[in-house]
Amino acid sequence: MKKFIKWLADFLFGIIIVIVLSIGFYVLIYGMDLWGLPKLDDVQSVSISCLDIASEVKEITSNEEIERALKATGFLKYKLFEKPSNKERPIIVITYHLKDGTDATISANKTTVWWKDKSYVIKEKEIFVNVIEGLFF
Repeated sequence: MKKFIKWLADFLFGIIIVIVLSIGFYVLIYGMDLWGLPKLDDVQSVSISCLDIASEVKEITSNEEIERALKATGFLKYKLFEKPSNKERPIIVITYHLKDGTDATISANKTTVWWKDKSYVIKEKEIFVNVIEGLFF
């Protein structure tokens, strides 16, 4: 019985090591996802502004376009161990107006994303800005 428990513990330890290494390699290759983004059911409307193209703010209320605005944040994977330069300003500002009356704002330029008072270096540079400009402006 002790041999079996030892074998099982070694086996589970090996599986845990493989999982941790796999997640680590995934994050290094593809980047880290932003955490805490609102869910579609929680969003009442979205305000999007593109400071390079238009001075007006686009107000979005249809579920289809809100879903597009939420899915576009999937392009904001960031490099985990890289520090952004604080000299740049955002190009895209998206504010999610939630049904509970609060707002969640995410902003980005071609190389940096700002979320929850922190800035991160975007893994796939320029894609998010190009997608938002193409979808909404």
